[in-house]
Formats: sequence, C-alpha cells, structure tokens
Amino acid sequence: MGKVLSRFQNGFPGAVSRSADTVIISARNASGAEIPFGAPVFQVSGENACRVFSADTSTPETFLGFAVRAADKTPDTYGSNLASYAPGDPVDVLVRGSAVITMETAAAAPGDKVYVRKADGKTVAAAGAEGTTVNLPGVTVRTVRDENKCAEVVLTRRNLL
Repeated sequence: MGKVLSRFQNGFPGAVSRSADTVIISARNASGAEIPFGAPVFQVSGENACRVFSADTSTPETFLGFAVRAADKTPDTYGSNLASYAPGDPVDVLVRGSAVITMETAAAAPGDKVYVRKADGKTVAAAGAEGTTVNLPGVTVRTVRDENKCAEVVLTRRNLL
C-alpha cells in the first residue's frame, strides 16, 4: 500500500519550480571548481562566463542567477543532490523566475531577502553582521525551507550585466 505524504517537499536544488516566467541563459563555468545545482553564480567581467561565489570578488553587482538542473543531469542518473557543472562546462543559469535552492537558514520565511555568507558561500535569509554577507539583488524567499534544506526562491528581475 502506498504512503501518503502529509507535506510535499520543495524539490531538489537547482530545479526550476515555475516555468511560466522563466528566463535561462547559458554561460561557461570559468571557475576552477564545480558549480552545484542551485548555487548562486556570478558574472565574469567581459566574458560569457560565470563562477561560483568568491568572498574576494563576488558582489551584488556581479550576481547573475542560480545554476539550474540540466535535462541530461537528472536525479535518476546522478542522485538527488550530487550533480554539478564541471569547470569549462556550459552552465544553465536562471536569471529570472523561480527555482529551488539549498537554504541554510531554518527560519527563512516568504518575502525574506537572500544573502550569501562570505565565510562559506552558503545561502541564508539573514544579513548577519555588517560585511559578513553579500545580498543577492532581486531575490526573495517564496516558500519555507523543508527538512532537506530546500526552499523556493524568486528572481524578480534579470541580473544581466
């Protein structure tokens, strides 16, 4: 007999959650590191390229969007949270619309702003002490975080440079 869920999950990090208002671009991963699904990515100046968060160089002005799941990197093939974009790979970047991301803040509520902690690059819904986070402009929390630390966020404007 099937099991009935009492609460639906938000999905997997990097999943596009509402497609009607979605704008996705492609940019090369110029990082020396992998970019996990749902991670905020930042524009590389003068290139059609993006990189993962860096406390030294990532600013609100260079925020581009979130890395979203590619059709060929499905949870069935790579596991629910294990897939990512390798250095040099083209990255699907959500620049407007809604997606599921990993949210470290347990008390994140709809309407909260979204920040990246400089210490570890994790997304949170609280600014913390001055200078410890980077605000992601035009991004708000849409749903509370589920037990897998997944929350839906909305990019209300395109962050193209």
